[in-house]
Amino acid sequence: MKYSVGFMILLSSATSLASNIHVYDSGYQSSYFCLTNQLFNGVPKYCGATGTYTHKHIPVAVEKNNNHFEVFSNNENGNLVTYVVKNYNQKVKVHTESNWNDPHTNAIVDIDKNGYVYVQLSSRGLGHKYRSGHLYKSTTPYGTQFQKLKGLPNHGDFNQSYPQLHLDNALNRLAVFTRYEYAGQKSVRTLWFDNNGHEFKLAEGGHYAVSDTNDDGAIYVAYNYHPNYNLDRRSNIHVIKSHTFNPNTWYNIKGERLTLPLAENDSRTLVYDSEANGTYIYVKDIVAEEAGTGGGVHVLFTESTSFDPTKGSRYVKELDIQSANKVAVNTITATNHNYSGATYLTNHFGWTVHSILVNGNNHQPYFGGDIQLYQRVNGHWQYKNTYADGGNYTYIRKVRGSGHKAVASKGVGEIDNGNTQIRIEVK
Repeated sequence: MKYSVGFMILLSSATSLASNIHVYDSGYQSSYFCLTNQLFNGVPKYCGATGTYTHKHIPVAVEKNNNHFEVFSNNENGNLVTYVVKNYNQKVKVHTESNWNDPHTNAIVDIDKNGYVYVQLSSRGLGHKYRSGHLYKSTTPYGTQFQKLKGLPNHGDFNQSYPQLHLDNALNRLAVFTRYEYAGQKSVRTLWFDNNGHEFKLAEGGHYAVSDTNDDGAIYVAYNYHPNYNLDRRSNIHVIKSHTFNPNTWYNIKGERLTLPLAENDSRTLVYDSEANGTYIYVKDIVAEEAGTGGGVHVLFTESTSFDPTKGSRYVKELDIQSANKVAVNTITATNHNYSGATYLTNHFGWTVHSILVNGNNHQPYFGGDIQLYQRVNGHWQYKNTYADGGNYTYIRKVRGSGHKAVASKGVGEIDNGNTQIRIEVK
């Protein structure tokens, strides 16, 4: 059963932006995951509601021509099931991953220039732990019947992890993704690009990433790296850029052409050096503003003093890149967990950043919490509002093509049921 709750406050005189946070529970049960094989002082590395996991799967909700699509996962009888929902109430089962509960295979959804809807599930792992990705396409524009295009066992292997689709601002299929590879006996992650079926490596060891395109034809990717291939020691922020009309050629933010694949910690692409400070980076979102409007590239991330959820301090921050010589780091708020959520909101066309939705500190060693709203006022981020009803909201993700909407998951870290798919509006 669907219900809605809202929180109202008066608009600030400093800005005309709406600042009322409205939260709607779809009533659709969604997935839960707890990494119990990695414990810190008895606490899992991460644990909680994961229907909209992870920030490196882009996008999980999209709007185009008055059509709204979102994807989420749910645990059902030992399987992980992927659902698509059209216009909030048309729920369709797209894929079942049997004997599996890991949300790293969660899906993304995007709409191409002709209105066809694509659902892509992430691949996962190497060797005997490997799971193929899967690609589905709607049989009609904006339709809810899907045909499978790629994925084992009957449609060939589809090895793209942490997929990020960019169909709206491109003539062809453009995707950023990660690939698991072996470096000796170690499993490493490398950063790749898919230009309409032609796959090539962007960076050795470049992983975790976020990416965005804009109407000017720019595409930006921000990523970190793992010193000594240690996945917990994710460090630094690198930024590279290309163009949707020629994504085979890549540049750093100085405009220098790069030879691919890049070294895993190439100094030419380094924009923020956390390794020098001994801190860790967890990327959350990116927006590439258009040159005629905002003009900057904004990277949202959490910087933490420890990968142990029971130790250290952590803050949500923004990297504001106006040019190679004008890069600012803005601290938004403290947060309780490295995996807690944060997302930008832009105007309808994605031209400019105006708001951030972020988890506040729930004072628990589990990700999630209440929902806080920050807005740009005269070039500075200001706290505006909090939505809190006792629920634990996780993996807040903006809706591509909407200026004021997001989706999220709701659930309690210690409980593996009762998690639901959430919609958020700021209006």
